[in-house]
Amino acid sequence: MCTYYFVVVILAWASREVLANKTDNPLLIDQLAINQQQWFTYNAVKESEIQQKIVRIERSIEERLMAMQSKLAYALHELQTIMGNQSVETLEKLRISHRINPALIQKIGTRRFYIEKENKQNWFGASNACRRLGGHIATIQDEQEFNEIFSRTPAGVFWIDISAMFKNGHFASSLTGRSPPFFKWKKEERANKYDCVNVYNKEMYNEQCFNTHLFICQAEQWD
Repeated sequence: MCTYYFVVVILAWASREVLANKTDNPLLIDQLAINQQQWFTYNAVKESEIQQKIVRIERSIEERLMAMQSKLAYALHELQTIMGNQSVETLEKLRISHRINPALIQKIGTRRFYIEKENKQNWFGASNACRRLGGHIATIQDEQEFNEIFSRTPAGVFWIDISAMFKNGHFASSLTGRSPPFFKWKKEERANKYDCVNVYNKEMYNEQCFNTHLFICQAEQWD
């Protein structure tokens, strides 16, 4: 900015000298006017470039701050959830036997399950239906349990407790928040970009969560 004022002063002084000397050379006056206009144009362009850089820097800082706030909010939510789960876990274990309807549950292997054979739901509806029964949408523990359960199901597609909605694209149990203990994907099926997992013909598929299918519930509401 100091350079700008210095050049303006020089141009003004040069113009005064020309007029004071009453020069008869109009080309010199024209050249001074052209130089002055070029300087003003150059200065305006530079100021515009500087302003654009400032805007870009401000935008970058704002985006980084928003990203940090989102990460902190997610971490806080995870911590609050863990603390909350710790406080209610004992109560859930005490309540479980009073909420389960024994007539609807069958023992398969070492655990108890409910197999829905008629009422189709999307993944969210299936999860809610299992909770209303007093249990949870089923997490399969191992291949033996998997085979025993699905040897008792009729032909069809069954939702289970595996989804990628809560872990940024990583498949996890909605009950534990951790990776499920057992997978049995149909070959190359996991490459599909859907969030919810079901079982068909004793193989796992990931599919849109709002499609409707039958489902499996487990009696337990804890890990």
